[in-house]
Amino acid sequence: MEGGIYRGIIVPHAPRMGKPELVPDFQKDIVAGIAAMGEDIRADKPDVMIGCATHQVSTFNWIVSTVPGHKNRCVAMEAPDMISGEPYHYKGDPELGLAIRSEIEAGGFPCVENATPHYTWDYGTWVPVHYMDPEGAIPIIIVPVVQAADLKESYNVGEAIDRACRKTGRRAVFAASTALAHHLVRGPAEWPTEERRAADRVFIKLLLDGEIEAAWSGFEDYARLVVAEMGGRALATLLGGLAASQGRNFDTAQFGPYAQSSGSGNVNLSMKVAA
Repeated sequence: MEGGIYRGIIVPHAPRMGKPELVPDFQKDIVAGIAAMGEDIRADKPDVMIGCATHQVSTFNWIVSTVPGHKNRCVAMEAPDMISGEPYHYKGDPELGLAIRSEIEAGGFPCVENATPHYTWDYGTWVPVHYMDPEGAIPIIIVPVVQAADLKESYNVGEAIDRACRKTGRRAVFAASTALAHHLVRGPAEWPTEERRAADRVFIKLLLDGEIEAAWSGFEDYARLVVAEMGGRALATLLGGLAASQGRNFDTAQFGPYAQSSGSGNVNLSMKVAA
């Protein structure tokens, strides 16, 4: 595969996962899974990772980072006691960012570029990226979840991102940083309800079986049932990108367990277009 989204992943980002010394025992294995999935990704030597985190939120416009590099400090606005200014430094890819903007606009959706050097990452981006790529080897592009976009638009934008990667010859990883079930409650060790966990298990199995079309066909009902994070928008963008990859078969893997965080369900999944 010369260019396009060759691999899609789902990865969690709870703020307690951000620093090893803060990770509770019930999340240690899933955090180890983030690092293991990152090692597996780095072995592929992808050209770029496109991150779509549910804490990177836009109201109306799609916003694509076009900076040559990301260098700043991450503060978790909802948990500054846990993530209070962690430094990061990663390369960007302005050419691909501009190509993504063009493809999203060509699809009829409003899109602007984010070229400001003063921009700072949300913790939904920083937590998984710093575990997956601690040395900053892979260039990063950031796209948001958009509140005014429904699931179909989010899916279509995933397709547009794949087209931009193909046209620029980039072998890309698309990373949806999100929980699955996400009806939050107080208490970090709390699980989703059994009904929502069961629905998560079905969705996970579809992805591990490489059934991307089947996962999408029932996605709206699934997202509603489990109260998917940000309505399932990041997951919908991931599914659109994977569907557009034209992969008939996928090499799939789960890294670590399905784990809880304040009533949410979290997992590390990788869906890679088979050679």
